[in-house]
Amino acid sequence: MIIIEINGLYSNIKFSSSHIVFGHETCGCIHGHTYYLDVKLYGYKKNDFLCDFKIIKKIAKEICKKLDHKLILPKLKNDIYYEIRDKSIFFKYKEKEYLIPVEDVILLPIPSTSAEDLAIYIANELKEKLKIYDNIEEIEVILYEGLGQKAVYKTRVR
Repeated sequence: MIIIEINGLYSNIKFSSSHIVFGHETCGCIHGHTYYLDVKLYGYKKNDFLCDFKIIKKIAKEICKKLDHKLILPKLKNDIYYEIRDKSIFFKYKEKEYLIPVEDVILLPIPSTSAEDLAIYIANELKEKLKIYDNIEEIEVILYEGLGQKAVYKTRVR
């Protein structure tokens, strides 16, 4: 098995976003991070490559661009109420209420916006884009929530 790796810090694969980890003592308010994304692919060479580095970088950067400079919110957390009001999104968690322009928000199909759930989301996005490569067996995402702290998620492609 071959492993190839893209280092997000050196390859400029990053995004800056804000989020809320609802119910958390210190992270339960709007705050932000600059995230760096490393990607590892596991599999077998086909036509001399496991996968061209340019392809992986392009896909990873597209995912990051979608998340960049957005307030990331979890669509699958049951105790948050969401409502679209004109050009804004209203949401409520317990006693806290928010009203944010829709263009500044991205709702993701995840239960929380922790680094762990963001890593799973990104890995699944990569998996969907890379499934056309029948020689890729596994994808590993390392999501740095700033330097020195990270979440790692590895998933099988087939």
